[in-house]
Amino acid sequence: MTRILFLDFREVETVAGLTRVLEPPRKHAGNPLFVADRPWENGNMQLYGSVIKAPGRPFQMWYSVIQEGWKMRLAYAESDDGLEWRRPELDIFAWDGRPTNIVFTDYPHGPAVIYDEREPREDRRYKLVAGSSKTDHVGYIHGFHSPDGIHWRPAKAGPMITTPPDCPMGFWRANDGRYVVLHRKQGFGRRVFRSESWDFDHFDEPRMILEPGPEDDPQTQFYGMGATTYGSYEIGTLWLYHTDASVLTTSKMAGYQEAELTYARHGHAWHRAAPRVDFIPHGGPEEWDRGNLQCASQPVLLDGEIRYYYMGTTAEHLSRWELTPQVAGLGMASMRPDRFVAMVAGEQPGKLLSVIFRLPGPELFVNADIAGRGEVRVELTDPTGVPIEGCALADCDPLTGDATDHRVTWRGQGSAGAAGQPVRVRLQAREARVYSIYATAPGETPHYRDFTAAWG
Repeated sequence: MTRILFLDFREVETVAGLTRVLEPPRKHAGNPLFVADRPWENGNMQLYGSVIKAPGRPFQMWYSVIQEGWKMRLAYAESDDGLEWRRPELDIFAWDGRPTNIVFTDYPHGPAVIYDEREPREDRRYKLVAGSSKTDHVGYIHGFHSPDGIHWRPAKAGPMITTPPDCPMGFWRANDGRYVVLHRKQGFGRRVFRSESWDFDHFDEPRMILEPGPEDDPQTQFYGMGATTYGSYEIGTLWLYHTDASVLTTSKMAGYQEAELTYARHGHAWHRAAPRVDFIPHGGPEEWDRGNLQCASQPVLLDGEIRYYYMGTTAEHLSRWELTPQVAGLGMASMRPDRFVAMVAGEQPGKLLSVIFRLPGPELFVNADIAGRGEVRVELTDPTGVPIEGCALADCDPLTGDATDHRVTWRGQGSAGAAGQPVRVRLQAREARVYSIYATAPGETPHYRDFTAAWG
């Protein structure tokens, strides 16, 4: 499958009459789905952690709690639908003689978990990275593996990355097989670094991939970032940290966090899809997530739905979170596939022309929400922009309504004559929000997250 998204204009040759707009996911009406109300949670919950959905398994969540004395622990919960959560009673860590759902006790800082489907050893498919130490919360980054996500063993003796993360980490396995960890590097403050490994053992030197730019005010810092693969892209949620301007210390421990959308094509060149525009904002003055909002280490990509799980609190970022009375819980925001950024058309038609790409087959689709009187038409052209016979705008059957898979036809037919040829797509829209254009090969039934970008 070949796809054009609008995270930027790299795959667009020309555009007129269309406005590029970030489309945030919608927060679930039932939030908070889960509240930190057990004695060992101390009213504290951080999504220094992950939510995943492995094949044939329930939704699984790992979240951090901080007990008095800054004792960090990793807790675990499960859900059949990702909405109603339960804490299993385990024998790993006891509180006042009773079992708890804590699964890791060696000061796990910034933990992130993946289920590694490409791992041939079943007892190592769950993988965890965390700044870990027996005695305090500033440990170097270590790796662990598990058969179930509950019982963890070190992947090697000693750390994998010799710097304390001091932040929530991103962790995933890239399309080419490399393991990727996003973290901070000691001595550089709140900026995002990336380390990679082919074997989950030897990681390369950290490289900075994202830091505040000239568009950011002095109170903007990058606390950390989670991410995952999405076709030819990597998409992320940047923990944007807004510090309190009255605090003049170097550490800037007072402020609040929320999320921006980020993306990359080739690993180290990361971009913010809409700088200074919240993708998932913290809540209003009376909301349960009015203090901090921290996204999990990666979104959950389901059939027909993308879920962003996050932690929200009533308290803002402070130096002693474990001593601060607060409500802390789990929230979820969701969206339909590809609907990160829209090309928006009003009453007057807008047009765009794509870059040249090879059409993999006769089936062409548009992901769009088209208002009642609106429509979208599509034309295929040769590389010079001349319409292909039978596939002109005038021949196109108008697309209407809201769908992620509007099938494009011209007088009731597909584009069989153009299949396999280098083409451009010209799209004309009125009163519509267009999110992506994609084409499939004959007999292909891919998942929306498996695609090749039209260019790069």
